[in-house]
Amino acid sequence: MWRRVSSLGFKTVLALAVLVVGHNLVFLLAYGPAYAAALAQTGHGSRWDETVRAVLAAVGLLTAAASVRVAYLHRLVRRSAAGGGPDRLSAGTYARALLPLWARVFAIAVVLFVVQENYERASAGLTLPGLGVLGSTQILGPVPVFLLVSLAVAAVAALFRWGIAALEEQIAAGRARLPAVAPEPRPRFRTDPIRSASSVIARNLAGRAPPAPLPA
Repeated sequence: MWRRVSSLGFKTVLALAVLVVGHNLVFLLAYGPAYAAALAQTGHGSRWDETVRAVLAAVGLLTAAASVRVAYLHRLVRRSAAGGGPDRLSAGTYARALLPLWARVFAIAVVLFVVQENYERASAGLTLPGLGVLGSTQILGPVPVFLLVSLAVAAVAALFRWGIAALEEQIAAGRARLPAVAPEPRPRFRTDPIRSASSVIARNLAGRAPPAPLPA
């Protein structure tokens, strides 16, 4: 369950990064130098700026955490008998890691873009465009922009994920090859403990007759 929640949070952060970059890129391509004024006219105010800063901060933290994890695993590999590093990444392995991640990040980002654009226009008192925000008369509309941005983000994320998984598998395989340490035998105790010397003397004295009384 925790792994699923972590995976969903990871994809959500990536999708938010695609949202803020793709969103501003769509407006820049559509309006050119006047894109800032177009953002203001469609209800994108200070809240959108705060959202962009928060998302970029989250992406920075995620990148830093992944980099620290990779460096830590590389250190473990060098200090253990796991070998010098992970195997070379093949095109097939990378494609299998990239394509599902790309599809999910793209889908989440597009849904967030539609919801966000309708919400901003509703806040500004404008007519809701619905799915019409995905249409464009430009050569490079929202859908192609989000496809390209999500591909770039997913490509970097998939490389990090593959590197971490490969290093973890190599460390696990190296530990499995280590000889098993036999457990130390438990000390065995005698059923009858050795009595102290004082106990032996007392037992011998107890078996003798009492001394004769002295004459008056």
